[in-house]
Amino acid sequence: MGLIARALELEGIATTLTSWNAGRTRILMPPRATFTRLKRGATLGRPGDVVQQRRILEATLALLAQDAPLAPVLLDEQDE
Repeated sequence: MGLIARALELEGIATTLTSWNAGRTRILMPPRATFTRLKRGATLGRPGDVVQQRRILEATLALLAQDAPLAPVLLDEQDE
């Protein structure tokens, strides 16, 4: 996804990415990204946790207001 995001940015389309796998995603250097400490399959929050999902989504979308490239943002979201 990071490579696709970079290609879209070159065409003038702002992108952002959320990932649970910071190590692998950093290698791809997406223009804007947020990372969580959640499990695979719960990238945008735990199932049924609407409050957490909204926090992650809003933090990720807020990056679109900033010029890229940005350093990845580590969100304080993790499994309980």
